[in-house]
Amino acid sequence: MTNSELRRHIFRLAWPIVISMVLIRGVGIADVIIIGQTGKNPLAAIGLGQQITFLGMALAYALSVGVNVLVSYYTGANKPKRRTRVINTSVWLAVAVGVVMLVLGNLLSRPVARFMGAEAEVLELAWDYLKLIWTFYTFRVFVYTLTMIFQGTGDSRTPMYVVTVTNLVHIVLAYVLVYGKLGLPEMSVEGAGYATVVSDLMGCLMLFFIAMRRGLIRFSAGWMRKKDLLRLFKLGLPVAGERALVSSGIALYQAIVLHYSVAAYAATQIVINIEAFSFLPGIAFMQTAQIMVGQNLGARKMDQAVRSGYQALWIPGIFMTLLGVSFLLIPSIWVHMFTSDPEVVPLGIIVCQMAAFMQTPLALTMVFGGGLRGAGETRWVMYITFIGAWGVRLSVALLAAYVFKTGIFWVWFAMFADWAARAVLMFWRYRKGGWKLVEEDDDDDDETEIKPVSGGYNVKK
Repeated sequence: MTNSELRRHIFRLAWPIVISMVLIRGVGIADVIIIGQTGKNPLAAIGLGQQITFLGMALAYALSVGVNVLVSYYTGANKPKRRTRVINTSVWLAVAVGVVMLVLGNLLSRPVARFMGAEAEVLELAWDYLKLIWTFYTFRVFVYTLTMIFQGTGDSRTPMYVVTVTNLVHIVLAYVLVYGKLGLPEMSVEGAGYATVVSDLMGCLMLFFIAMRRGLIRFSAGWMRKKDLLRLFKLGLPVAGERALVSSGIALYQAIVLHYSVAAYAATQIVINIEAFSFLPGIAFMQTAQIMVGQNLGARKMDQAVRSGYQALWIPGIFMTLLGVSFLLIPSIWVHMFTSDPEVVPLGIIVCQMAAFMQTPLALTMVFGGGLRGAGETRWVMYITFIGAWGVRLSVALLAAYVFKTGIFWVWFAMFADWAARAVLMFWRYRKGGWKLVEEDDDDDDETEIKPVSGGYNVKK
């Protein structure tokens, strides 16, 4: 397959993922827009609630990445039976992850919110949202896991159709419940929580029954196997560590921002949502690179696996850079989409302009990180994430806020320094190679390893 053919194949797989990512993130943005018009405390509360739920994504994300890599690999290797066994195992892991997060979420949400500096009113509003999310979190875990299963088989359109339906339901419900329309009581942030639960349940049921109907989930092939469980853990645990590092690092970083003022925190939340317009395509092509590398490794197309990462970078790299230019030139328009608060807007404009310079490093980090995960290099992604999020971002922010006691500008600058460092390290590791994806076959097959030789890649048996 030539590079141009490879790019076309990547685009066919990626564009439904792009739309799905935009729609998924759009729910959070819609909640911020709807609630943002009710005051800065509810706005800060929904941002805080969303941030804390991101902390809980570590295990769910780890499971979804692990199953996606293995499903992609077995799809490329044309081994549907083993693929089904992995999928069956992931279903029960999804239940376990949901139960764990139900317990941890209810135990830790309030202490984490207090640690982040939330005042009484913001804390209570955020808890109204969080108690609903954690109670029904299993539905969300299933949605992520099943989405990655479909995408790993090369079907990115089915999750897109499902998320389109559930998002429409979510937005309508959120508007009705937050503002108390149709004779219902005004529920503020809690209304967004109910809308989230309903849409998660719908998505879970729709994806599960489609997977059953297509034979992707067949419990007659076995409910759970130890070897599949170990494979998922081997790939997923570093991803869980990575997400825990990211989420906890961001929580600490946001606590530093909140140290300055609620307005600064609200401005940061707005810009995070503004950035979603650019980095969601990056996330989509990250997942595409992950799938393409995994499928090509399974098919023993080593050179094509390597080229997949480079070719997946073109579209998000150009798009995110151009959108970054708009952040620099018209920041006021972007910020006013979310709030007109006179205290928040000036701060939002400053951080929006700074976000313009993060877009290219973001694209590099995401796509090459996806390629590395698809090759089974989840530990390296975790190491690089730790260096960026903790070694760079938090260090710079802490020095700026508590040692040199500078203005908020240098705390925001720490975000750019973080992504720049990660981009350089991800590119270095991807270019270096040395990938090793091991399949421990069960049916008397030989063990297969992918190792670098003479600067390239080969299959050894």
